[in-house]
Amino acid sequence: MIKCITFDLDDTLWKIEPVITRAEIFFQKWLDSNYPTVSEKFNIELLRKLMKQTSLENPDIKHDLTKIRIKAYSHLKDLYNLPDDMPLKAFNYFMEYRNNVTLFNGVEDTLEELKKKYLLGTITNGNASLQKIGIDKYFDFEIKASEVGHMKPKSEIFTAALSAANCKPEEMIHIGDSFDKDVMGAKSVNINYIWINHDDIIENDANEKYTVRNFSEIEKLLDKIG
Repeated sequence: MIKCITFDLDDTLWKIEPVITRAEIFFQKWLDSNYPTVSEKFNIELLRKLMKQTSLENPDIKHDLTKIRIKAYSHLKDLYNLPDDMPLKAFNYFMEYRNNVTLFNGVEDTLEELKKKYLLGTITNGNASLQKIGIDKYFDFEIKASEVGHMKPKSEIFTAALSAANCKPEEMIHIGDSFDKDVMGAKSVNINYIWINHDDIIENDANEKYTVRNFSEIEKLLDKIG
């Protein structure tokens, strides 16, 4: 019997690429206003390269996107001799837009219905704020890679969810968009899964029985699974 359902966030509850792009554009405008000499030399593409470089050079914190971004901004501060408070100010400004998401159709209606029957949680590699997005009321717990120290598909992050929910693997279902991170990660600890395949991606190992294309299909599938 299923007692708990966990959800991935980015690209499962909302599309993340336009969110990050918009946040980066506004960050660039923030640089224009506050540090124009830096902005002339440092564009969005260079910032993305700096983020990747920072992650590669700091494998001990690669699971924590907040630390990676602040460290990247700190590198920018050192490079251009900017004020010490610049990295945190820049990060907070970026996060205002990073948390400005548009939920996929049916997300809130589905969560509201599922909340009546199941314990709900989230498992994410990202750093979105449920509170600032305004959907924290639906969830009983949050599992973040930054806190666990491991990113999906590592088994540790799913084990942490089982502990938070006080559930056995067969009593939990994880729902996510990434076949490698969500589906394979859940399967690694024998947690049931539903793959939400928004873009009709072809995966040879996918089980169509546990695949949906949008949120409106989730409740019907859960009824079949029991």
